[in-house]
Amino acid sequence: MLAYSSLDLLCNEILLLNKNIQSVSVINKMGRLVEETSRPDFATRFPEHLNEHFLMQCVLQISMGRDFDEYYGPISYHVSERAGLTLLSFPADGDVILVVCNKNISPITLAKKIVGTIGKFQSRVSLIEL
Repeated sequence: MLAYSSLDLLCNEILLLNKNIQSVSVINKMGRLVEETSRPDFATRFPEHLNEHFLMQCVLQISMGRDFDEYYGPISYHVSERAGLTLLSFPADGDVILVVCNKNISPITLAKKIVGTIGKFQSRVSLIEL
């Protein structure tokens, strides 16, 4: 589990990586939103009652993928491209980080930058906890 006291810092670090990132969310293993940071002009594109289902789907995708870690290695990220958005999800200490972007990005390049940012964040938090 990520250190919840500083998740806003992580979300902001990721948001600043690219101007096409619209929002960054941290979802716990139960599919509940723990932290979210969005650009001021980003509007949620689905009704609130569907938001819970969507977040649970993101967690379930990563969780089910862990069943194959023994054979293929752990998931670094998952990319889902939709009509107007690209969604990137990342496992992080039992939680999932969801990044919503405009389609004007290279998803693989951005995903690798985000993986590095998450790794650095986890290292800093681990040092602080010691």
